[in-house]
Amino acid sequence: MRLLLLCCILLQSTFLVAQSEFDLQSIILPSDLKENSDSIIRDEQIVVNIPDQRTLEYNIYRVITVLNKRGMSDIDAIAYYDKNSRVKKLEATIYDKLGAEIKKVKKSEFKDVSAVDGGTLFSDSRVKYLDYTPVSYPFTVVFSASTVSNDTAFIPYWYPNGTYESSTAKSSYTITYSSDLQLKHKVLNPNDQIVINESPGKIEVSVKNYKAFIPESYSLGFKQLVPKVIFALDKFHLSGVDGTAKDWASYGKWMNDYLLNGTRELPDETKAEIINLVAGETDNIEKARKIYEYVQEKTRYISVQIGIGGWKPMLASEVDALGYGDCKALTNYTKSLLEVADIPSYYTVLYAGDDKRDIQPDFVSMQGNHAILSIPNGDDYVWLECTSQEIPFGFIGDFTDDRDVVIITPEGGKIVHTNIYDHSKNTQIVKGTCTITSKGAIEAQVSIQSKGIQYNDRYRLENQTNSDQKKHYYNFWKHINNLKIDTIDIENDKRAIVMNEKIAFSADNYASFAGEEILVSLNAVNRYTSVPKRYKKRNLDVYIDRGFVDEDEIIVTIPETYKLPDAFEDIHLESEFGSYDLAFERIDDTKIKYTRKFSMYDGTFSKEKYKDFRSFVRKVVRYDGQKIVLTKI
Repeated sequence: MRLLLLCCILLQSTFLVAQSEFDLQSIILPSDLKENSDSIIRDEQIVVNIPDQRTLEYNIYRVITVLNKRGMSDIDAIAYYDKNSRVKKLEATIYDKLGAEIKKVKKSEFKDVSAVDGGTLFSDSRVKYLDYTPVSYPFTVVFSASTVSNDTAFIPYWYPNGTYESSTAKSSYTITYSSDLQLKHKVLNPNDQIVINESPGKIEVSVKNYKAFIPESYSLGFKQLVPKVIFALDKFHLSGVDGTAKDWASYGKWMNDYLLNGTRELPDETKAEIINLVAGETDNIEKARKIYEYVQEKTRYISVQIGIGGWKPMLASEVDALGYGDCKALTNYTKSLLEVADIPSYYTVLYAGDDKRDIQPDFVSMQGNHAILSIPNGDDYVWLECTSQEIPFGFIGDFTDDRDVVIITPEGGKIVHTNIYDHSKNTQIVKGTCTITSKGAIEAQVSIQSKGIQYNDRYRLENQTNSDQKKHYYNFWKHINNLKIDTIDIENDKRAIVMNEKIAFSADNYASFAGEEILVSLNAVNRYTSVPKRYKKRNLDVYIDRGFVDEDEIIVTIPETYKLPDAFEDIHLESEFGSYDLAFERIDDTKIKYTRKFSMYDGTFSKEKYKDFRSFVRKVVRYDGQKIVLTKI
């Protein structure tokens, strides 16, 4: 213990002298670090000391130069605290490009606000942050902070750079810990520049001259690409409760015993209501459907970040009385109601968001940012998103699809995978008629049927105002000038999880004239217009997170005083990224059936294939927008 204290004192002393030895000028910086950078971390030293299971001391010293306005968010001069932690030290000094001091900011001068957004009803988490508006760029911030917490469940992760377009000259992260604690770590997305040194009771991670990371379209997200080192203890402490994470079974048992048990009592009247609700129904899944819809009608989502680190759910009886809760509370409440009907279900923890992010299956620790419910159904599960009043039973969409999660079973924790919506399930079928007038206007009636992730993109339309619905269609058909939405009819079949839309629209001057000839695109209703960005050098693999299948069948009628071209050429494109087919069928002298099918496959492809991918999509865009010539009779 004395050795740990000595190490911490020596490291903090290093912080004190570092500034005097560091050149704070920012007019002369290494050109390779300035390239593609909005900011440069000149020097970063993070020291974490864990002397016992119930204490975590965090110290940071960072020198960062902000090169332009886009780099302002990279300063990251913040300190979080709550009832289980406190800020011991907090200060910042700002220097101009010549290294002259502009301003010194004391702890009391940092802004102090709630650490959550306006959608959170209760929270004891707060944050102090530097609020500075620069006069000119570049400028440099020297920031230092020290906090101490009783919680050791979440040891901060280490990244060589925190955001895109930020480079790092030097960064180190040191953890010292008591010899009776089992500290583990894992390197994600390893990089040869990352150096790790270990010794008894100590681990140090460092990097030098790490260049800015540039985003590229059709690639994984930042957190899935940048190197990262994660840490955890086998035995930790969280808001007054000791926890264990030696394996998923013991972790799940701890979570069940200390976070979930004792939270599912319900009033007798509610139990009777549920028993009556499912009376006569013999299928457990159908019973669960009725209970889920009962929860949707009765409750709404409000974030509540109190309790054991924001991880323990509100009591089910409180949710029942108040009619609201966060993801933990509503998931636990739904589970409580299912128990009344003797339907087993599992509280499930995961990382939610559009970017698919897994619970690390080989690194047992407190992970995740969301809770959903899983109902065992043979060899599979029915997944329930309990925070939404609109989403259908058994549908999770792109917020929680296709990722490893941990379910809390009576036997403990278990890693499973959520539903995968591959391209063949994400369908959109468009059928309709379009009439081109002799003045070049268009009048159309179309129906759109969506399933899978394409359903996910549209199901909220049902409950939007007419004005917002029109905004959606104006954006969907943004390639049509002078668009006017005439009628909208929406049917959301939640049981089948199918969205059906019927829209009538019109637009003047849709077609253009060349003398007496009319130039018109037969594809008015579903046009792909986004060409992938061109790169001189592609650095990242091609990643298509969710594929789809679009099928269109449109009958186009032209004016009687004009005639169609004598022949049409069908189109077929085939690639490893997808396929594309166009077919034309002449019905009579003024009618032609336009049939289109476009499939995009999900998957990861080597960066060398990006040109081929871009070429494929460019062809699709070109064929989607091609025009035919109508000749006057």
